[in-house]
Amino acid sequence: MTYAKNGTGPSRRRVLGGIGTFAMGTALGAGLSLPAFAQDANTLRVAANGSTSDSLDPHRTRAQITDIIRFTNLFDGLCDYAPDATVVNVLAESFTPNADATEWTVKIVSGVTTHAGEPFTAEDVVYSVKRMLDPDNPTRGASLISFIDAENVEALDDLTVVFRLKKPYGPFRDIWANRYLRMVPRGFDPETAVGTGPFKLTSFTPGRESEFARFDDYFRGPAKVEQLVVVNVADATASMNALRGGQVDMVYNVPISEARIIEADPALTLVNNPSSLSIPIYMRTDVAPFDDPRVREAIRLIANREQMVAIALSGYGEVGNDMQGRTIAPCGDTDVPQRTPNIERAIELLAEAGQSDLDVEIATTSGTSGMVECAQILSEQARAAGINIRANVMDEASYIANYGNWTFGVDFLSDTYLPVAARSLMPGGSSNNTHWHDEEFIDLFEQATATSDEAERCNLIQEMRRIEYERGGNIIWGFSNTLNATGAHVQGVETYVSGSPFYHLRLVSKA
Repeated sequence: MTYAKNGTGPSRRRVLGGIGTFAMGTALGAGLSLPAFAQDANTLRVAANGSTSDSLDPHRTRAQITDIIRFTNLFDGLCDYAPDATVVNVLAESFTPNADATEWTVKIVSGVTTHAGEPFTAEDVVYSVKRMLDPDNPTRGASLISFIDAENVEALDDLTVVFRLKKPYGPFRDIWANRYLRMVPRGFDPETAVGTGPFKLTSFTPGRESEFARFDDYFRGPAKVEQLVVVNVADATASMNALRGGQVDMVYNVPISEARIIEADPALTLVNNPSSLSIPIYMRTDVAPFDDPRVREAIRLIANREQMVAIALSGYGEVGNDMQGRTIAPCGDTDVPQRTPNIERAIELLAEAGQSDLDVEIATTSGTSGMVECAQILSEQARAAGINIRANVMDEASYIANYGNWTFGVDFLSDTYLPVAARSLMPGGSSNNTHWHDEEFIDLFEQATATSDEAERCNLIQEMRRIEYERGGNIIWGFSNTLNATGAHVQGVETYVSGSPFYHLRLVSKA
């Protein structure tokens, strides 16, 4: 669930659900009849969850979806994720390490201008990085780049920056694709929010809506539409009503229960996005009964992953294999057999461990679709092995109050492999709910983050995943798709494994 630890804040559902109202100059309420905008080919209107704490600051944000949509279209990063989760350069032209990856020289793309018409230079990169790492005013992305020596980031010339690090860090280029590490010009003022992105700010009303005009001088080519409007909504029902009424063109939050209905509606398009979101069932490896690897293996062999994806996610997802990372691009798949149910072997393992009459509670909450359902399904599946798993479905506040301490529970995590491994599989990781501590895995992780050789890093990651598969504490039963919707007239929407189509609106148009 990554509460207050991976940049989504404590209680993700409340933060994203927010208290915003759907507004077109006035709040959307019962009985209001608002004009449709879908026929305006020059304006793209998108609806998402936000609140009155909305921000235009890419570094200091509560990570509400409305915030992320705004700043990913206002600002660029040195890099970004391609749809398949590979990393591509954006403001950076090249990354060159020294021999031990403790120093990186980054060349900046020439000819980039800000919305104010000023050239974007290496000095702006230095300013941005120091702003992110300001110890007196913490930012959401600071922990991602804590290995950088902020006092020794230096602009050698207008287009060259040298980063000196506190320790070797091989995947240095990849980290800059993170959405919380966007670049801003020197003297950045969140009130005016000048950036380099494909859209520039024209108006902003927190909790209601924000408007942006196309930046015609954008260095990667201008956007397809002239205007972008981001509208706050209170919930998924309001979003879908606005989409069906033609008041918006795209909605971020679609309940799984609505997906089939949208697919059958010729006026709408379901955007079925294959995200990196996993919903691990975790077992604490440091306390009974899960400190016995035989018990952990038995529970893995009880889990029917295909059934979980079919029921808990209504089929909108992909079966997992007890390893984090829906994709580990560019490293390819890890060559291990897909784990499938084997009740007979599970019974044998539980008997060997003296746990044939296992009775245990699994903690869960409705933090994201599938969290409650997978616990309930596993509880049903466990009966075939003669054991009792009791699903304790609680409110988020109660779940969060004991977060990290549940013996058996459900979480959700979303990121590329090394960052999610750092948080959930390494000792002290903010999401290491299994309390797993494997010396061989730790050593491989340190090697993987130290090397700048991509092929070597991929080999190390493959070994890490094999160890996770063999002796980790999670059941990674599946990866959930994220579901968005658009009007059928919307074109150019791409799905992203890491991120969202809403973060990439430059090439979206309307028929």
